[in-house]
Amino acid sequence: MGLNRPKQFADLGGKPLLVHTLEALAKAGFLSRILVVVPPELQGRVHRDVLAFMNARIPMEWVAGGAERQESVFNALERIPEEVTWVLVHDGVRPFPTVPLMYRVWEAARAFGAAVCGIPATDTVKRATSGLVRETLPRDEIWLIQTPQIFRRDVLVRAFRKAVREGFQATDDAALVERLGHPVAVVPGDPHNIKITRPEDLQWARNHLARKPVAIA
Repeated sequence: MGLNRPKQFADLGGKPLLVHTLEALAKAGFLSRILVVVPPELQGRVHRDVLAFMNARIPMEWVAGGAERQESVFNALERIPEEVTWVLVHDGVRPFPTVPLMYRVWEAARAFGAAVCGIPATDTVKRATSGLVRETLPRDEIWLIQTPQIFRRDVLVRAFRKAVREGFQATDDAALVERLGHPVAVVPGDPHNIKITRPEDLQWARNHLARKPVAIA
């Protein structure tokens, strides 16, 4: 990103990027608590830079992250009481999940026990290695997966423990659940629900935010 700070704290419309994400999640009426997973050395910064902006509608607490994303999510799972039935996992740098999107994933998760959202591929998709095309994949079967992803807590915990035992790493939580043989539903995502990964993503987010109407209380 070329920033002098972690991208979670990049300025977006006068607030840290992470604040936009938390404010969006807090609008989902089915969430009872948010666990914010951050590296231990950044917890003080979260308290200082994030809480100053938050008008918390929902209880929040901080969990120390791990060396990899998968370890960070597992650390949070270990903090969730057994009586909690459902877990929503979302990227901290994906600031625009809408309430309708979150409810679409929630409804599918309640029907199947696990659900993700994504964008169906519209371009031709090819698998390539070493600069050479190896295979053209059927586009109508390809989805570009986003978060939030929602799971039954017991299913997700079982998937993570299996991955730990076998030393398996995945790029999203649903892949771990798939390895159990458990069905994972997919519902349409939102093209505006982008993950801030590159400098141009941050500029797009600023432009998008500038176009959105601002409600004044």
